[in-house]
Amino acid sequence: MVSLALLSLAALGFASPGDPDPLLLAWPGATVRGAWLDTGPRADAGASATSSAAPDGEGRELITLTCLECHEGDRPEGGLDLAAALADPAAHVAVLTRSVRRVEAGEMPPTGPLAEEEQRSLRADVMGWLGTTPGDPGRPTLRRLTRAQLRQVVQDLLGVDVEVSTYLPRGASAYGFDTTGDVQFLGPLDLERWIELVEAVVGEVAEAVAREGAAITTDPLGGPALTANPERSAAIRSLLSRAFRRPATDAEVQRRVTLVDRALASGCAPQAVTAEVLRSTLLSPSFIFRLEEERPLAPAPWLVDGYELAARLSLFLWGTLPDTQLVADAEAGRLVGEGPARAAADRMLRDPRARWLAEDFAAQWLGFRELEDVTPDVRRFRAFTPALRRDFQLEAEAFFADLVAEDRSVLEILDSNHAFLNDRLAAHYGLAGVGHRDIRRTPIADRRRGGVLGMGAILTVTSTPLRTSPVQRGQWVLERLLGRSAPPPPPDAGSLPEDDRQKDGLSLRERLEAHRAQPACAGCHALFDPYGLALESFDGLGRWRDGRTGEPPISTRVTLPSGSEVDGPVGLKIALRRDPQRFLTTLQRALFTYAIGRPPGLGDDKHLRGALEDAAREDYRFSALVDGIVSSPAFTSRRNP
Repeated sequence: MVSLALLSLAALGFASPGDPDPLLLAWPGATVRGAWLDTGPRADAGASATSSAAPDGEGRELITLTCLECHEGDRPEGGLDLAAALADPAAHVAVLTRSVRRVEAGEMPPTGPLAEEEQRSLRADVMGWLGTTPGDPGRPTLRRLTRAQLRQVVQDLLGVDVEVSTYLPRGASAYGFDTTGDVQFLGPLDLERWIELVEAVVGEVAEAVAREGAAITTDPLGGPALTANPERSAAIRSLLSRAFRRPATDAEVQRRVTLVDRALASGCAPQAVTAEVLRSTLLSPSFIFRLEEERPLAPAPWLVDGYELAARLSLFLWGTLPDTQLVADAEAGRLVGEGPARAAADRMLRDPRARWLAEDFAAQWLGFRELEDVTPDVRRFRAFTPALRRDFQLEAEAFFADLVAEDRSVLEILDSNHAFLNDRLAAHYGLAGVGHRDIRRTPIADRRRGGVLGMGAILTVTSTPLRTSPVQRGQWVLERLLGRSAPPPPPDAGSLPEDDRQKDGLSLRERLEAHRAQPACAGCHALFDPYGLALESFDGLGRWRDGRTGEPPISTRVTLPSGSEVDGPVGLKIALRRDPQRFLTTLQRALFTYAIGRPPGLGDDKHLRGALEDAAREDYRFSALVDGIVSSPAFTSRRNP
């Protein structure tokens, strides 16, 4: 039998001089990181090749007048030296981008938000300093399949369901998602685990082939096709083209045909030869990574070809391989540019496979994927069982999947007149029985429950084992729904007791108010505590606390950072729905980051703002937001790093 080591080297580019497979994984001492091979220290990936001269314009004047008083010198506020950034913008891309984002969010300057005209001027000048323009697709990053995508792809490609999480750890996340290219590391240990996973996949395929007999559909080479050269070549080409998400090259096919010929000539059984071809396919960088055409000499961005756009669409919306329609459109040259991308996305969102967006995108954005890692104290919360954990998960997934399938307004995420319930979940929430065991869409009159703020999954993951956490819940609202982040607490900030039942009888709100009285803590807690305190009537499992259990009365009347006074979750929902632009922008940027593999840069803003205006005319239906993402230059185009 051809050895696994030999096949691995062949797949990784050591087979012969001029081998077309990229040499990425076998570089001694190197780790694939984003679009770079880490062989030592490197410059900022966003920096351009040349440094800019000190910029002029209204943007510089704004920074000088409003920012440099605090952000300059040996000990600038927050460690942010904007004077250095002005002197060499190209070397401080991240600093300038983050600064503009904080100004847009109204977080800076502390004297009050800049006028919209001033914000536009600042944004435009900074874009000019950084050499970016509206329509620039932005810096490309090399991305690989995530753990969840890999499971979907293997099942789609080979018809076997392998528990990928047994072999691969959960991937690192950045900006809320594990699809972000810059943190998709793949080092030697990761490669070892990947090889173990491939062996498991090969074993599953072999077992499936043995069960199904001669008329096999799981065998990637079709079994008898190995006996004749033309059929063998066609079977291998079909497998590689599906796995690589593009037409396989003649060299890629021929190398594997040669391996098969030699293995059969040496007496290897057909099943063993199939396994070797499968190993070489799943260990190829063309399978592991989302490789796209490079044009080193191209002076301007270019539209990605149909196969690349098909892969971008299918991995974004379905988490798996392109279907036959996408492949046919790519082959015919019909899948290039903004219009075809929109049309394809609209079709794909109507397909049941779009549930992927609920299971992966929403699970990461809203955080209910973390439910599997949460264990409330069983003595305090006896109602928490594996069945209830599963109901929480299904409720959140079904809510978002229905939003996608029915193309509903995304504002229903904040507040809706329905929930997804079964009898057990309805009883847990104190609602009337619904008469079914499965999770179904159910109209509700209790406005406390509609939308994500009343979901058990969200309220549980934002609690601690023994109590609720207004801080965690407030930060969740601030970050996940409003797109703002609070700075980390100072080293001497202290903490609240793990258990809210203390001998002094103080409520959690009273303890938090005492904590917030410390000058070092007041500023940050004022940003998120009000949101969390408005949800305090929900206990650590999302049940409504009505005061009949002997607990002291709970006050949920708060003043939000905007100055609005609200009372409880219903009041909070009304306030969020009254001025939804921050939420809509946050959701749009989350979708962009998930799909593109990086957060939107300044060059993406013009398109995204226009897309959000277009979505407003369609009542912010989910498909309208997706159309804005897939029609963006970042999704349909590519440029050199």
